Amino acid sequence: MAEKDENYAFPWGFHLGDLHKGNETIPLYTLSSDGGFCLLYDHASEAKADKLLESLCLELLSTMPHESLKVDLFDFGRKKFYNLSPLQYVQLYRTAYDTKMMSALFEELEETVISRHKELLCCNRPTINEHNQKSKLKKMYHLVLINLENFPTEELELRRIKNFVESAVQAGVYIIAFGNQKIEENESQTIQTILEHFKKLRVTEGEFDITKEIFEFVELLEDHDFKSLDLDKGSLMQKTLTNADIEGLINPENIKLEENTKVK
Repeated sequence: MAEKDENYAFPWGFHLGDLHKGNETIPLYTLSSDGGFCLLYDHASEAKADKLLESLCLELLSTMPHESLKVDLFDFGRKKFYNLSPLQYVQLYRTAYDTKMMSALFEELEETVISRHKELLCCNRPTINEHNQKSKLKKMYHLVLINLENFPTEELELRRIKNFVESAVQAGVYIIAFGNQKIEENESQTIQTILEHFKKLRVTEGEFDITKEIFEFVELLEDHDFKSLDLDKGSLMQKTLTNADIEGLINPENIKLEENTKVK
């Protein structure tokens, strides 16, 4: 097994796909320091958008140090990410699929963000990324996937949503909201708050609209073809499971409660 990267740094960008020109391939990333993005698609493009999201999650989980990242999904209805499901058993992936579960998971993530701002972040450590470079006690990152069509907006106050999306990234919580493009017509203030806060990646009729907001060097698209991320998800899932210490996870003696980590 490869030696773990003890820096626990979240990658500088989200890998969305690759630019192709002849035999040349250039990976296309969008900055993660923005805190995330919104992925909006039409009906014909939903499956392609799902492949991108699942590939992106599995690539992060398989390349980042084990237990440095957890994926949290807010979504009702049919299961979207089959290759992520086995990772629930190694505590790297969890889903909230009804209103009660969603409210409980949001409260947990909200408390994580608030407590990290109060107890860990300061002038010398303005983000969890920087905290993890300086502290021996590393903090886990969260990648939060939100299906905007199902998110329980009526149960959550606008103020809480606004505070959450504005302060999440400093606390090591990244957000990818997704949904059909029709969601932009939704009059819910909480939905609009999320849509307005994050940059948008749109895919229509299977074609991704790569704007300067998403990728700084858009001029490369003039003579390169963009192919969205669609990796070997089974292989990435197996790699993630291999990196997991499964025996340690089920050994009661190795279960540790987090201690007070307030910065003095």
